[in-house]
Amino acid sequence: MVKVKNGKLVASNISFALPEDFYLTLQPTGCGAHLLEFKSGKRVVKGGIIYIDIEFENAELTAKEAMEEFAGDCDLHIKGDFKPVTRGKGTALSAHYYGGAYSDMYEERYDFPRNKLNQNQVSVSVQLMANRKGSFSKTIFEVLEMPNVKEFLGSIEYY
Repeated sequence: MVKVKNGKLVASNISFALPEDFYLTLQPTGCGAHLLEFKSGKRVVKGGIIYIDIEFENAELTAKEAMEEFAGDCDLHIKGDFKPVTRGKGTALSAHYYGGAYSDMYEERYDFPRNKLNQNQVSVSVQLMANRKGSFSKTIFEVLEMPNVKEFLGSIEYY
């Protein structure tokens, strides 16, 4: 469960502010995972749409193993090394995935002790997806520096 406290969404393992100027879409997932998805409007980035996903799950794999499996399953390439990211009292593992002309993505994945919902992992991803054939006008790293995306990421606290 997620509750609202002091303008942030708070769960047993993470808190974060809502990203400004994004639409909230509720996406059903299977296997006991819960997903919040935020979507930018069209024309925010020429040639693409930004998605911010927060997924809570009961994971059998470690964060790194889950990220490697995700990349393989989605035909994405992990660019560079996995890097630690400390937000609040917790440290997540981050990665940059690249899917050619259709997807450029940044993800943070955080392992934590199982909560009341039997969840033990949360992932936060920012993805730039092509809305038609062609190339993006920005990279995912430029998207991460956009004021509303940067402010959202800065609001995250892992427990």
